[in-house]
Amino acid sequence: MLKIKINTDNQAFDQEGQEVARILRDLANQVAHLDKLQECQLPLRDFNGNTVGYYQTSTDQLTQQKRNDQARARGGSPYQEWRA
Repeated sequence: MLKIKINTDNQAFDQEGQEVARILRDLANQVAHLDKLQECQLPLRDFNGNTVGYYQTSTDQLTQQKRNDQARARGGSPYQEWRA
């Protein structure tokens, strides 16, 4: 599982789409040559070097799927837990 969170509330995001795309391209380059994602959580940085979010990988897909199913059964979204 791969989880990405980016806070776009600073000056580097004046051109929001371009900066998000740049961050995602950098992330794609980092993981492109991995055979398998390892469990980790690492920061994502904007053009100015500020930490603006993180990406988290996990191998706990069955447990996560169960949590997602439970959230949907309650009428919610599995992504509600991401809120700050």
